[in-house]
Amino acid sequence: MPNILKDLYYGNLTPCQRAIRPGSRVQKLAQKQSDLESKPNESFTEEQRMNFERYLSVTADLLDANCLDSFITGFRLGARFAHEIFVGTDAPFAELTMDES
Repeated sequence: MPNILKDLYYGNLTPCQRAIRPGSRVQKLAQKQSDLESKPNESFTEEQRMNFERYLSVTADLLDANCLDSFITGFRLGARFAHEIFVGTDAPFAELTMDES
């Protein structure tokens, strides 16, 4: 059985480094983005090209920050669900007990 804590400690959990499946919607969108990104570069001056590359870099940084926030928020929500499941006692009825006959 895999040990998730051991994997986390040794850095074996890297959900952000997954490969994109060939032919998937994400792969097609990434290709389209790449194609669209190269078109302006063909007609830009050097200064415009540098500004566009800075824009793309900031956009990538912003996307990364948003993805990290979504990951943290989702992880915390999952932990809250688990906490409520195992510790919560605010149900309107008494706990269901299994008769050990």
